[in-house]
Amino acid sequence: MKKLKNAAITVVFTVLLILIAAFCISGTVFCRNKGGNQMEEQSWKVMEQEYVARLYSLLEEKGYCNSGVTMNRVIQADGSREYVVKIHHRRINRLDACGQAALLGECRKIAFPVEDCSFYHEFLETDS
Repeated sequence: MKKLKNAAITVVFTVLLILIAAFCISGTVFCRNKGGNQMEEQSWKVMEQEYVARLYSLLEEKGYCNSGVTMNRVIQADGSREYVVKIHHRRINRLDACGQAALLGECRKIAFPVEDCSFYHEFLETDS
């Protein structure tokens, strides 16, 4: 009887050690994947910030200092990204349709480092 009790304790202890080892290994793998995703997301964030900075520079060069720029992204299931860039400035709202189209055309010429991203630019209309 004592042998059976010792064998049961040994089996329980062995199973417990195996579970702990499996948990530690899976935790290590998960952390490495998470770190890789964070690094990738950080590089995307840097590219997006550089894009917005170049857009601000273009608008400032054209005389639209202190323009508001909002860039939203949608990440599709296949990993491709779509961006909606909204620009607002009181003087841009006063431009005629031809002037706004020309300015949008110049904004669209700003290159993004990744080619499979699609961009949609628009001017935000305000009441004032």
